[in-house]
Amino acid sequence: MNLSYRTRRNLRVLGKTLVILFLIAAISWLCWIIWVGRFIYFDRDLGAKLDFSLEADFPEGTLAVPPTVDTGVNIIYNDPQVEKPPEVQEKTGIAGYYIDLSDLQDDIPAVIEQLKALRPGTAVMLDVKSPKGYFFYSSDLEEASDSTLLDVAQMDTLFTYLASSDLYAIARLPAFRDWRYGLNNVPSGLPEQNKGGALWMDDTGCYWLDPTDQQALSYLVRITKELQSLGFDEVVFDDFRFPYTNQIVFSGDKTQAIADAAATLATACATEQFCVSFMSRDASFPLPDGNCRVYLQNVAAEDADTVAQQVQTTEPELHVLFMTTTNDTRFDKYSVLRPLDSAH
Repeated sequence: MNLSYRTRRNLRVLGKTLVILFLIAAISWLCWIIWVGRFIYFDRDLGAKLDFSLEADFPEGTLAVPPTVDTGVNIIYNDPQVEKPPEVQEKTGIAGYYIDLSDLQDDIPAVIEQLKALRPGTAVMLDVKSPKGYFFYSSDLEEASDSTLLDVAQMDTLFTYLASSDLYAIARLPAFRDWRYGLNNVPSGLPEQNKGGALWMDDTGCYWLDPTDQQALSYLVRITKELQSLGFDEVVFDDFRFPYTNQIVFSGDKTQAIADAAATLATACATEQFCVSFMSRDASFPLPDGNCRVYLQNVAAEDADTVAQQVQTTEPELHVLFMTTTNDTRFDKYSVLRPLDSAH
């Protein structure tokens, strides 16, 4: 449709006029809202009220009065230092977290800050010695040598924090895999067949100790006693077994040798307040009597009950610990450790 020039001009004038009128109306409405707002007040019973007389005589509200505090309430404080009488002491399992070696290599102060957020009584496990035989802390043992893998001074600070905290501290260390001790104490190691007495070495370059050697067992006892004196509540021995090879010289019963070694360490170190534990790939590990646990890894949650019943104990809830990366609650009826990064 073609419109004449006059018509188009009139439409443009009309449009501009309407826009101007709309803007004037909007501005007027806004000014009205701002102006009238001074005359609006809120009443508890009647709600919002409009009163144009407020400018001259604004109604005053009632001053709020603080509530009266009843000072007669009795408060009973529970002293956490007071232990239960022996007749009501209950033995329970533990639950908590393990600290990966990579976390300690990255930032030990950050690990300490994470530990400060944990509840009292939470279990925390960390490595204290490498399979090469070097110590991650300042040990006073004659055979000890500091590791360069971790900052020993910062590890000492971590040890001090754990000792002063309410956390349940667990030290993990290799038992019979120890390159440095084997190097300096050849009679305590496992010889390789047809090598004239030279010790067998695994594919990581580590020597293995003889579980029947009294000097090697004495060395483990002295490490355990030192860790106990540093404030740890439990020591767990990793690599508490013979190496998986047929190239070593050993004529005795390996299963019995491991059982006897575990019993020796438990007798020498385990008490009611200090636990001696062993990591194993096999639930049939010969767990000694007393305050001891077997640590099991790579167990599916649906198999937890079946595996726990295979452990040689009448109280699997106390003496079986599962290390897992999942939050599956089927592990929780037993002792359980999860990665520290999973703590919330």
